[in-house]
Amino acid sequence: MCGSLLAQQAAEADSLNTAMPAAAGSFGLNDARLPGVGMAEGIAEITGVAVSPLLGVSVIGAWTWLKAEDFEREMLPWYCHPLAWGIGLSIIALCLMKDIFGAMVPAIAKKPLDWLELFENKASALMASTAFVPLVAIAMSRVGHIQREAAVGAATLPLGSIADFAMQTPWFTVAVALIAFLVVWLSSHAIHVLIAISPFGLVDAVLKLTKLGILAVVVGSAAIHPWLGLLVALMLMGIGFLIVGWSLRLMLFGMLMGFDWILGRRVDVSEARKGAKAFLARRMSGVPARTLGRVVLDELGRPRFVWQSGFFGPKRSFPLEESSLVICKGLVNPSLSQIEEGGSRPCSLLVLLPRYRGVEEGLAAHLGCQAVIENGVIRGFRAFRQWFADVIGSERRGMTSGLR
Repeated sequence: MCGSLLAQQAAEADSLNTAMPAAAGSFGLNDARLPGVGMAEGIAEITGVAVSPLLGVSVIGAWTWLKAEDFEREMLPWYCHPLAWGIGLSIIALCLMKDIFGAMVPAIAKKPLDWLELFENKASALMASTAFVPLVAIAMSRVGHIQREAAVGAATLPLGSIADFAMQTPWFTVAVALIAFLVVWLSSHAIHVLIAISPFGLVDAVLKLTKLGILAVVVGSAAIHPWLGLLVALMLMGIGFLIVGWSLRLMLFGMLMGFDWILGRRVDVSEARKGAKAFLARRMSGVPARTLGRVVLDELGRPRFVWQSGFFGPKRSFPLEESSLVICKGLVNPSLSQIEEGGSRPCSLLVLLPRYRGVEEGLAAHLGCQAVIENGVIRGFRAFRQWFADVIGSERRGMTSGLR
């Protein structure tokens, strides 16, 4: 009886490999392993792709194409085509060259490329979530169906039957797979945002190594044993669920900052006075940092920060103490800060978008700020430029006097 069941499993697996060769070949259908092994491999595969979508999809596409027979390659999905994974791996190679040669220049010089890589990560995640994850999820549900039918003594309890039915339903597995992918991707994408906004090359290198280490752990654990890969994947999903709010706020922060900075968006004073978009620089009045909102004036002409919970909830606000507010000019974007009583250094309250560069004075007058000052980075940059000009000027004067 067991032999007939295995024979039936092999026949069904062969037909499924013909219909979905790439998804089947990525974590194996035509074997007689225990039920759940194919599911574990599929979850680990989705998790690895979520950590680095472009690299994951390109490597899986290339590996599937190389393993497939000549007659099977015509039926492979688009991401298994050499042109698709060749372009993907070429982009990865360019990013790697940027990181290697970028270590030889100041971090600020390669920031435009870091911002472009940030949007590349968004685009590749959109591609993977629509054209890759659903195929793997459907294959996972069919693998579970085949392996459970082939297993001897499968659970027949009502709860087990309900769970089996859910895991064998493509719509359920696709929805669960997409949620898991997005949760892990959001936490991974947060590393890209931190790299883009970090002004220090050493911090960039540590963050990149951290992401590479996470990807290596996922791939290595899955290669050692499918259940170990499943355990690591579930751990990453759990961490992702715990920080999903922070990751979502950071993603939105990076997206709006990047759009303004790359596209060079600017607004006039009249538009800024209607409500300047800003992110909280730190937790205030129970509202978490990186929350998006607007700085407006209330009926009494006092500045307030207004935001919406979950982007669709009711509007909430809290007042800003205008007597101690200042606007700090920055290299990339201005910020709204507060000089506390007895202190000399401003404490950042709100991070304004880059589009408000050039209208700091008008915005400060509108909000009743006490002054417009330059932040520490600009002051340090100006001091370095002045020092460099003095050194070059003294050298030139010395050479001129020596010629005389």
